[in-house]
Amino acid sequence: ALTNAINLIDTSANYADGRSEQLIAKVIEDLISEKKIKRDELTIVTKGGYIQGQNYKFASKLKQEGKPFEDVVEYSERLWHCISPGFLEDQISRQLHRLNQDYADVYLLHNPEYYLGWAENNKIDRQEAEKIYYERIRKAFEFLEKKVSEGKIREYGISSNTFALRQSVYDFTSLEKVLAIAESVSENHNFKTIQLPFNLIEAGAVTNKNQSGNTKTVLEFAFENKIKVLINRPLNAITSKGLVRLADFKWEAFQEKDFIKQIKLVGLMEDDLMSEKIPKEDLSEEDLKALQGILNAGKLIEENWKFFGSIEHFNDVLSQQFIPKISRLMDIADEKIKEISVKDFISGYIKEVYKLLNLTGNYYKMRADKRSKFIHGLINKYLEEKFQGLSLSQKTVLLLSSVEGINCVLTGMRKVSYAEDICGVMNEDKIKNAKEIIRFVSEEIERAEN
Repeated sequence: ALTNAINLIDTSANYADGRSEQLIAKVIEDLISEKKIKRDELTIVTKGGYIQGQNYKFASKLKQEGKPFEDVVEYSERLWHCISPGFLEDQISRQLHRLNQDYADVYLLHNPEYYLGWAENNKIDRQEAEKIYYERIRKAFEFLEKKVSEGKIREYGISSNTFALRQSVYDFTSLEKVLAIAESVSENHNFKTIQLPFNLIEAGAVTNKNQSGNTKTVLEFAFENKIKVLINRPLNAITSKGLVRLADFKWEAFQEKDFIKQIKLVGLMEDDLMSEKIPKEDLSEEDLKALQGILNAGKLIEENWKFFGSIEHFNDVLSQQFIPKISRLMDIADEKIKEISVKDFISGYIKEVYKLLNLTGNYYKMRADKRSKFIHGLINKYLEEKFQGLSLSQKTVLLLSSVEGINCVLTGMRKVSYAEDICGVMNEDKIKNAKEIIRFVSEEIERAEN
């Protein structure tokens, strides 16, 4: 991506518990040393606010010692949030170290509306909660202005999931109020960037007039006030029925008879392991209990394969349940299983489980492909012919980036193929009727869901 005209990197303190920033540092260092990029050609955006992982351990220890960070929102178990100056001071120092940078181009408060979500859950009067919320933002802005003057950051802003919501929503964040705070903090303030979700389904950024007495959308207000807008989740839409991936899906033909055959094979291998092979090993009760909970992929797929709902939900189940179980099984096999033949059998079993999971994924990709073709049809109804052959992800990104007021569309390019896909439309003309197409697609998908 970086050697093909992409020049903005968006990350955060809590992405991969800080390892995202470390990886970015390594890549930038390598490319600069190879003279493939220059630092001053890059825009590095990072964010702070979440207390998870290592941050959670550190913040918990400080609390136990009677020296907690101020204004911590203890939102849920192992998920806290904070934008107090003391916490941000700690975070920026750690983040610049991880990034191996003297400064960040843009620093964003990361979803500060967690406070409002907590306040609503605790039945705090909305007006009182808003007063506290915007006062916390004021304190953060005062601190961030100091960081700009110190050269640690070039500018700052907010990344919020609630900028585009209706004003009546409890945790709505008003860009109008936030800008007024920045102007009160400094006549020459450095509040210059916001980030928010926007895609073909979640189109509130162009449909909800929630600024200036409900006369302007957040995008219109930002554009008029020269605030840069970064769009996140352009390809991952959250709907009432779950996550929808706005991309094309490649799948192999799904034959139910082959699938059922694979389920039975995996089930038989699991039975063989638990009844014949594993009992011969000298394993502890704890390991045996763990294996009972691991060696059930065949049963779980057999009982649930028609009920995962979507490819997106299945992928979540895959990453959160099946993959960790397979990793645990591999660890036990490496560390505790002595008989070579049993180790080999477990290796063969894992291959068959992956085959079964791939077959299950194909079933849901087949269904997702039908959904993607439906969305293609909606877009193409009003799209110029020269754009109609693009992939769904390309059409989506091009539509969003064509809307006035959008400065950057952030796509999670986790694979080379994703980067190639997006770079393929970097030099395309803007779509003149983009806003109208987005509104139409959003309305039609909502109608289809209901």
